[in-house]
Amino acid sequence: MGQGGGNAVACSFEQFLTCPLLASLGGAEPLGVLLAQADGGLASAIASQIWKIGLVVLGIGLVIFVHELGHFLAAKWCGVKVEKFYVGFDFPISIGPIKLPRTLGKFRYGETEYGIGTIPLGGYVKMLGQDDDPRKMEEEAKRIRLAESGVDAADDPTEPADASGQSALDPRSYPAKSVWQRMIIISSGVVMNLITGVMFATAAFMYGVPYVPAVVGDVSPGGPAYRAGIEPGGKVISVGGIEQDDNLYFSDMATAIVLEGTANPEEAVRVAIEYPDGVRNYSLKTAEVAAIPGLRRIGISNLPTTFLRDNPEQISSRGSLAAGILRPEDAGAEVISVDGTAVPGAGERDNVAGSVWLQRTLIRRSGHPVTLGLKRKDGTTREVVLPPQPLLLPGIGFLAGPVIALVSGGPADKAGVQVGDQIVAIDGDAQIDAFALSGRLAERTGAVKLTVKRPQGEQFEQLELEVPLGELVRTSGPSTPLDNTVSIDRLGLAVTAVPEVAFVRGDAAVAAAQPFRVGDQIKKVAVRWTDGEIPEILADDVTKPLRTRLAEGFEFNAENTLSSLVDLWQYFPEGTGLRVTLMRDGQIVEVDAELRNSGEFWHDRGLGFAELQRTHVAAGIVPAVKLGLEASKRKFKEVFRFLGLLVSGKAGADMVGGPITIFRVAGQETSRGVPALLMFLTMLSMNLAILNFLPIPALDGGHMVFLTAEAVLGRPVNERLQMQLTMAGVLAILSLMVFALFNDIRRL
Repeated sequence: MGQGGGNAVACSFEQFLTCPLLASLGGAEPLGVLLAQADGGLASAIASQIWKIGLVVLGIGLVIFVHELGHFLAAKWCGVKVEKFYVGFDFPISIGPIKLPRTLGKFRYGETEYGIGTIPLGGYVKMLGQDDDPRKMEEEAKRIRLAESGVDAADDPTEPADASGQSALDPRSYPAKSVWQRMIIISSGVVMNLITGVMFATAAFMYGVPYVPAVVGDVSPGGPAYRAGIEPGGKVISVGGIEQDDNLYFSDMATAIVLEGTANPEEAVRVAIEYPDGVRNYSLKTAEVAAIPGLRRIGISNLPTTFLRDNPEQISSRGSLAAGILRPEDAGAEVISVDGTAVPGAGERDNVAGSVWLQRTLIRRSGHPVTLGLKRKDGTTREVVLPPQPLLLPGIGFLAGPVIALVSGGPADKAGVQVGDQIVAIDGDAQIDAFALSGRLAERTGAVKLTVKRPQGEQFEQLELEVPLGELVRTSGPSTPLDNTVSIDRLGLAVTAVPEVAFVRGDAAVAAAQPFRVGDQIKKVAVRWTDGEIPEILADDVTKPLRTRLAEGFEFNAENTLSSLVDLWQYFPEGTGLRVTLMRDGQIVEVDAELRNSGEFWHDRGLGFAELQRTHVAAGIVPAVKLGLEASKRKFKEVFRFLGLLVSGKAGADMVGGPITIFRVAGQETSRGVPALLMFLTMLSMNLAILNFLPIPALDGGHMVFLTAEAVLGRPVNERLQMQLTMAGVLAILSLMVFALFNDIRRL
């Protein structure tokens, strides 16, 4: 493969942290944007996509190019003949009788052939006498000898045989150079990546890096941050190995938490959060996410703003209540009032307090119509009325499992509720639905009486506990698609939503006519629709796999959660038919049902708020360089530490990403602007530098091992041994490539 051939694989860690697993079921995010409906029309959308793809290709190609340029320049400086300089690989590709071109273009200048290979997995520099392909190493070794053994050196007047009688090496070949010269050539690619990584970051900070600040938007129900009582609106200023930082990025915070939690899962992560009344310090033990093996978190999400998204296609979720009411002209509008009450700090773009107030108010008013005052980008104002979103369920209530988490110092904790308690009634009402309970208590006042069953060995003790209702502090829904944990916010506790029938809705006559029975355990749900009845949220090619899965049967597991299905149901028309597979009295039974208005309300009406975002701009070239160095150092340490966790087995192998994932994430960053892409290229440069210097034969680091051994021993390592080790290294790299590509395809 030539020098730098190990560039074929790059393992990206940061994109794993932003992996939108099940985000398509989240409700707040549209499942896809139709090109034909994009702002400016189809032609504009296609042009935008082409421009974005072009930037991604250029950026990733640039990272590879500068690595190979380092090898090239060092080789030229040392007087080595460079025969090829390629970005991409020019391997022959045949599909049956069809032979694809090896290059997208090439030319010769002087003694070197320059080109772009058709396989976009890396790049290489081919020097005289050096080839990473084990099949060609022996041939290459013969090619650079000026005279064969036993042939009179006088036959070649340009170079005599050496004193030992062996044929001499071509002085312009790579093996003919001294050890220190070859070390310079080998290490120059990595050095170039380190330098250009800092340059990318410096340029980004000069222009202004857009970033999501580490502000607590909300906490995941039942997670470590939830149990600690962390409230929305605080600014994280230190976490893990990151000390006081007033400009801490949310992505850097998340990375630090995952790395700390993965490296030391039994140890607490220290987090400092700044609120208006001072800094609060927490020690939080991370928890694993069942739907994403290997990912550990404390359960903090980012904060939406008071502004709708700028893209008209993203100001509401397709098929939602908001989609039928908002207009394209409302894109980028600020919500300045709710039901006539002004949003605190209205008019400020970075309005953390107002954002928290707005989201809480919308949740508190989920059972009522709300009148939103909008101030558009052109300065005009208008009011829109959003009706409440009915909670659509198939005529049943889902079982609320035992309490799995308590907010420290919260109402339930103080009232004596314990983890493991099963709530069987509230104020004597035994019809408790896991998904409806939080909304039912949203506007209650005073206290409630909980009837709970507490395990006592193999028996249960029934208790009556009076729990004063606390303040509603959440800014998002009571459940998340990632798991089945549901927060009963005003009680300060979380339960598990179980796919089991807790009760059948309606009076005795209605309930008797239903196909469900109390205690039925639901295993799988298939949606029954014709093409003309497909909900708008699923009516495009992007969501076709999900649509197919729903039609064939949504079987509950760690990735297909009950919470995600219930969330998705709220975008379906009332009366949508369902085929439900359930376990009843030890027998598998299939019944037909349909989605109905449960009489309860859902928290989400489909509004698409822009995320809180700031821009980090350096005050000048010197501060920009300093920030570039700090950012590069942080990315270098993150990648290096993750590789250590991967080798030690603490990090899951499915956290490895290949070319498809890298390209996808680069595209996401490009959508945020060129500075964001430059910061991604900084991470990729650090990634490439570390990976290429691993002590694996065929990579730069493997060559350095051979050169170090040569310097110590005073002679080169046996050529046959080098060839065998290189073959093993190539096989290892190819195996990693295949595995990374498999992970990429699995995530699609």
